[in-house]
Amino acid sequence: MTEITRYVKGQDPDRDAWLTNFFTENHLAYETFPDAVASPEQLKFIVHLEEGEIYYPCSDELFAAIIEKRADTILTSAYIGIWTRLERLVSEVVTDPYKKRYLLSLLTIKYNHETSHKVQLPGRIEKRLLGIFTTISEIDRPLAAEREQENRRVAAFLKSADFDRCFNSPEGLEITADTTLTDIDLQLHLLRLKRLLLLSSLRPIWRQDEPPDLATICQVMNAPLDTPEWSWICNWLHDVIAGRRRPCILWVGGRSGEIVFDLAILGIFMKIGIKVILAVKQNFYYHRVSFVDLLEDPTLDELLEDADLIGDPKISKNQLLAHLDKDNRLLVISDGTREPFNPLLTSVTYARAFKEADLVVYRNPGGRENINNHFQFTRDIVSIIPADDGELDILLKTHHPRAVRFSRAELRRKAEQLIDMVEREKAAGKTIMFYSAIVGSIPGQLKTAKEVLNVFVEHLRDSLHDVVIINPGEHFVEGMDADDIMYMWEIFQRSGNIDIWRFQTVDDIVNSFELMGKKVPPEWTGKDATYSTGCTKEMEIAMQIQKQYPEMQLTGPPYEKFQRRKEYGVGKLYDRTLAGSE
Repeated sequence: MTEITRYVKGQDPDRDAWLTNFFTENHLAYETFPDAVASPEQLKFIVHLEEGEIYYPCSDELFAAIIEKRADTILTSAYIGIWTRLERLVSEVVTDPYKKRYLLSLLTIKYNHETSHKVQLPGRIEKRLLGIFTTISEIDRPLAAEREQENRRVAAFLKSADFDRCFNSPEGLEITADTTLTDIDLQLHLLRLKRLLLLSSLRPIWRQDEPPDLATICQVMNAPLDTPEWSWICNWLHDVIAGRRRPCILWVGGRSGEIVFDLAILGIFMKIGIKVILAVKQNFYYHRVSFVDLLEDPTLDELLEDADLIGDPKISKNQLLAHLDKDNRLLVISDGTREPFNPLLTSVTYARAFKEADLVVYRNPGGRENINNHFQFTRDIVSIIPADDGELDILLKTHHPRAVRFSRAELRRKAEQLIDMVEREKAAGKTIMFYSAIVGSIPGQLKTAKEVLNVFVEHLRDSLHDVVIINPGEHFVEGMDADDIMYMWEIFQRSGNIDIWRFQTVDDIVNSFELMGKKVPPEWTGKDATYSTGCTKEMEIAMQIQKQYPEMQLTGPPYEKFQRRKEYGVGKLYDRTLAGSE
């Protein structure tokens, strides 16, 4: 790995400026585009970054070439591919001669402008040009007829006698005197999974009116699949069937035709008790299935009749968990984008789904380079894409060894342990105070925020008699993120054990800096708990709890000030993460 791929700011001002230009030109800078780009905290749901490391959604080779200003050659080929696809699209779907010529001329102008500086990522350019195309063409669901036909062909194929004959053949089962029923159960599931995956790469099934002949189907279906990656998948499923895992899979769907195979595969997972989330594209991206397709395509609409479709791009953690708790229903979301895999642009809902999953499966070839780089992710990732007809290309990328997943049971247990502790203190005559403060809402001030919080809580403990003060910062466990923390604290907060709920005030912050022997820095001047989206959510909870427990005292900034929260601008870090909770 080169020094460039491990890029850390602060060493070369000229190169840092070019890096900033790279992110702003590609509309990937969170500071510049906070409503579109994932916050650092949200990004951590997906990518495990080392201290000071910068994430980029492209190959290591391409990033190094761009930063070193030698990307002309490597980008030109990708840019030509974009234009080829776009030109073919316009020619195929736009019938009006004037509009076709107008579109091609406009797209040419935009294409030449976007590609001139050799700093734009191909996926970002293609997204912008496709946006222009869909707006100007005014075509509802471009290529929809083709996608629907491909899905219809696969659905018919899966109901055919030839498919049934090959799919249900016992060929490949290995049964000996020592084989147990559990072994047979595992073999059956793996054999079905393998056959569907192999067939999903046989393109003539959805590209031709007539499917391949019986011999071809059986040959492809029973082809060997002996790779280390496939063995890893088999071992993973063996643990599930043996009861050692009760996992959740995030399955990122592929193109039309393949998606019908995907749904059949997901049906197998659900039968063995795996929770499944299917993600598709948000908007039109050629033959990739979009969220609109799920609603408009008759084949997909029928296949997803019992599925739980979630269109909200900012669903909260608790809402997502509530959906997953339903009777083993397929959960369907969009990734929030119209381009290949890009963690910087995925929706809050998608980021949360990634975080709650135990395994993520990608079925899109276009995002392979953004997975197969030096970055490591928070979850195990398997990329399964078609190679030649009837062949699979499987890439396995296991999660970063330091990535931690806190289960609901673990978070609930931590909350209940704290509840038990404060109940003992209350029984001994102590008063319980919960202190809510800014933690991660001021950019670049996380360390200072923790210091401000801890210093003031210690001051309160020295000043108040028989008061147990709960400082949320003292119960943080390495690996927890904002979602985990909020989930745990809400369980505690709703337990009815809080006597005084204090929200950080301007005076509290001023006193904290005085206790530290410092003046209040400009970043903190006039700030209080109302600046934090996390605290705003907690104030809403506090108001609900006070109705249930009127004796609870609520101190700090008034409720109305929290409702004017937007006047302070968009909070950073945790705020973006928790936006879906509001």
